[in-house]
Amino acid sequence: MLRKMEQTKEQLAGKHQALDAFINARQHLLVEYIRLSTQQKTQPTPEELSDFCGQLVDYVCAGHFEIYDYVMAAYEASKGNARTLAERIYPRLKHSAGEALNFHDKYAQVDEDSLLELELDQDLSQLGEMLEERFELEDRLVSAISLLNHLDTSEPA
Repeated sequence: MLRKMEQTKEQLAGKHQALDAFINARQHLLVEYIRLSTQQKTQPTPEELSDFCGQLVDYVCAGHFEIYDYVMAAYEASKGNARTLAERIYPRLKHSAGEALNFHDKYAQVDEDSLLELELDQDLSQLGEMLEERFELEDRLVSAISLLNHLDTSEPA
């Protein structure tokens, strides 16, 4: 995931401030995810989980609210295979946003005692798989609809 993240950053960074914010939110989320999922000696604290859940929601919202208008304009202009691909990708992105919000709802306000009863390792593993798929889908959507052609580049990146 990290290698693919770097490729995406090289491709898109500096093109537009909305994309930069989105890429940065994705990168921060991935770094924190890796940190949480590789802690083998100790369980994350409720505060660490709450912070991660906040980043997860920020990431999902960054994609939706910060670049949504650009995505919709590019989608409306796309034709043929690009539009068909976008129509297949968007429902999967929407579903993954629901999964992210479910994880948030389960862990954002958890206390120490409840945390011991939950399947955090399993849930983090499933979340990681979902994030990997979501990152790939987002990248495919950006490419398919030629999003970069629809960004207002008159504003500084």
